[in-house]
Amino acid sequence: MSITMEKDAWQIDPVTQRVTPDEALGNPALIVVESGYALSAAVQEVCDFLQIAVYSTQDPRGIPALVPDIRPLAIIQEAEEVDCTVYDLLMVVAGYDPALPVMMVLPENPQNRGALDAARRLWQIDDLTHSPEHPGIRALIEFLFHAGRRIGQGRFMPI
Repeated sequence: MSITMEKDAWQIDPVTQRVTPDEALGNPALIVVESGYALSAAVQEVCDFLQIAVYSTQDPRGIPALVPDIRPLAIIQEAEEVDCTVYDLLMVVAGYDPALPVMMVLPENPQNRGALDAARRLWQIDDLTHSPEHPGIRALIEFLFHAGRRIGQGRFMPI
């Protein structure tokens, strides 16, 4: 038996403490856009536990072909600065679903912050999070549960 509320996106078995996605999520997936494979390796363990598939790519221009089939829960992109790959991703998100949660892993500096704010306003992206470094476990789980609530309209599960 699961502890759950009606339309909860995440369920946890009190005996095994296994977290499972509800049917509302279908087959949840996270798209990771990165220059190497360090970020996807860092999120893989958490996503395995939450039963979220991780799709890693180095070129966001290939995402439009993936998005309709995968229907991602969220997207995380790692970059050194706001460049054309970041803008390519944000344009894809704006065209697909401006409410899709996106986390940008970018160094903290005024240029990056200003460019992200301008892009958010220009393409009317509703859910853009900035992280100056690879997200820790808590930040990643909060981001993923937030994305799950958006789809499943469930309650937030404390961590």
